[in-house]
Amino acid sequence: MNANKVLSRRYFYQIMNGMNEQVAHEILSDDFVFTLPTHPEPFHGPDGFFGLVKMLHDSFPDFYLNPQEMVAGGDWVVTRWKGGGTHTGGPLLTVKGNVEATGKFFEVDGITWHTIKDGKITESVGHEDTLGLLLQLGILPSDNVPEKIDLEHNQTLATRYFEEIMNQGNLDVFEEILDPNFAFIIPTQPEPIAGFPAFKNFVLYLRNAFPDIKFTIMRQTGEGNKVATRWNIEGTHMGEFLGAAPTGNHVKDFGIDIFTIKNGKIFSVHVNENDFGLMQQLGAIPS
Repeated sequence: MNANKVLSRRYFYQIMNGMNEQVAHEILSDDFVFTLPTHPEPFHGPDGFFGLVKMLHDSFPDFYLNPQEMVAGGDWVVTRWKGGGTHTGGPLLTVKGNVEATGKFFEVDGITWHTIKDGKITESVGHEDTLGLLLQLGILPSDNVPEKIDLEHNQTLATRYFEEIMNQGNLDVFEEILDPNFAFIIPTQPEPIAGFPAFKNFVLYLRNAFPDIKFTIMRQTGEGNKVATRWNIEGTHMGEFLGAAPTGNHVKDFGIDIFTIKNGKIFSVHVNENDFGLMQQLGAIPS
């Protein structure tokens, strides 16, 4: 199974992203078949498929497909990915016909199902957010006028998140600044913390562990419906945290959050911090 995953990773990173034609001939079978809803006909063989890859990079010079997770079983590897690019190059071949450059950026989710036999990929069946792709590129008209981007409002939301929720523990502002489908994603948690009840429990848990916790925004910027914030925290370890018993230690940590804003509220927060350094300060990992 690991060998099959290696092949699938090479497919994404070396062929789809790296445009390596030699690798295409190395890991794709002679009778390889590729299908995807946005393309009207299948692509056959390494050469036929590589023609598609070149067309995508010609249309989107910054084109990428980045795997997010993989599931392997038997002769199959299934990969969830994010893909995108900016349509500043040649025409894009789709089920709607050839689409000339729009100058617009898109990013969509997709899943690819690979069949692997005798050490080569024989089939790639892809599904993607085709509707989202066509809407983002302006190929399909939308009855919903895209919401006006208010960068100042978006950054204010991120600031309020830190000051009112994380620092003050004010749970009453959840409905005001967070989307009902809000999700908090951080590597120290096995799954996203989704929804108001789960996130309220997390905030209470964090503040019980560090009653005097204080987040300070060091820098912040925004683009479109995204806000990025670099922060530091200080606090005293007075309650259990990630398995570490209270130490009374005064700890410091740094991190970066990326906020996604939807319909004027925070839809998600992706967090990455110096978790190793934090656990060292809590005595859970030897210094």
